[in-house]
Amino acid sequence: MSLVHLISWLIVATRQSTFSASLDDLHRLRHHLFTNYTPDVRPLLNQSHPLVVDVNFQFMRIHHIDNTQKEFSIRGMLYLTWKDYFLMWKSADFGDLRHYHPKQGEIWTPSILNEDGVGNQDVMETTTRRVLYKNGSVVVRVPGYFSTFCNFDMTNFPFDSQTCNIRLNALDYFAEELTFRPVSKQVTTIGNYKDAEWTVDWAMLTSDQINIAPHRYSRISVMFKVVRKPLFAILNIVIPIVTISILSMMVFLVPVESGEKLSFSLSALLSLAVFMSFITEQIPASSEKPPLLVIYLTSMVLLNAMSVASTVLVLLCHYRGSVAKEINAACHVSSNQNTADVAIQKRSFRKPFSMICCGKEKKFMSASRALNNTLLLLFMGVVIGITVMILKTNNK
Repeated sequence: MSLVHLISWLIVATRQSTFSASLDDLHRLRHHLFTNYTPDVRPLLNQSHPLVVDVNFQFMRIHHIDNTQKEFSIRGMLYLTWKDYFLMWKSADFGDLRHYHPKQGEIWTPSILNEDGVGNQDVMETTTRRVLYKNGSVVVRVPGYFSTFCNFDMTNFPFDSQTCNIRLNALDYFAEELTFRPVSKQVTTIGNYKDAEWTVDWAMLTSDQINIAPHRYSRISVMFKVVRKPLFAILNIVIPIVTISILSMMVFLVPVESGEKLSFSLSALLSLAVFMSFITEQIPASSEKPPLLVIYLTSMVLLNAMSVASTVLVLLCHYRGSVAKEINAACHVSSNQNTADVAIQKRSFRKPFSMICCGKEKKFMSASRALNNTLLLLFMGVVIGITVMILKTNNK
């Protein structure tokens, strides 16, 4: 038992000695560090050498993705690490103090700007956490929201994926004065948050240099590839559009005698117009790469407009045949009358047409049926062809 008590006493004594620094030790340390310290000078003994800043990034969650405004925003943690050769001490001389938490502006800190940022572009103006260690190592943590403009490619909407870059640079120093160095190319994810609309496929941290004549500047880029979850759009946009497109072809199967042929075609056209206005509110206004779904929907609207015109032609041809049939019957009745006065009294309003349409009702009726069947096959081929083409393009 004596050995156990001895070990316990040593552990307690070690902990007490670790945290034995007093307030006076802290004041002496601050006086020692910042008496002749200037936070505006790079913390290097040889000012001709570049200061290397190690960078790491941790991803927390997607904050906001706006398709129409082309805005990409995430929440994460930016880590910056460098060595300040002017802020070093021996812990034994200051109550075994091994680290110190400097306040903002007390030590040298690089000014980092979000190149394509939305709103405030100065990353370091947000709430930061700084730790200074006895060997001069400085660790700065910058938690917050990182927003940037992103050129969304909506060609395969809603089966699209987007790649967006958050570019951070320090324009206060040239590349030969300040260099960013990624600790790891892989961006780690902390937390278990899952976005309802997007999935992060991969995230990468890279460094490069930008040329702003006549100098070059170091830059760090955080790249994200996000993939849209298409289930909501499939259930609420794709399936209704395809269904209405198929139903619009059925207008040629509706009998003319029902009197609903034209109203059915107009209803399908109006439904597609409503869906077009709904989709255009969710995509950016761009003429470079319009979504294939919008092209498909526009094609269906044009086809339905042609369907309405074709329906009018079919109805016109059908009723012309009906009129011709009645006139032909009138011609047959008038030939059997003994006097021409009776025929003129009964069918006087059809006399201008009787010379033209007698015997032509079969011609009009057959032309109506042929036109209706031809348009049905034509529309089926066009709709199926456009649908297959869209699906093949999305699979690529």
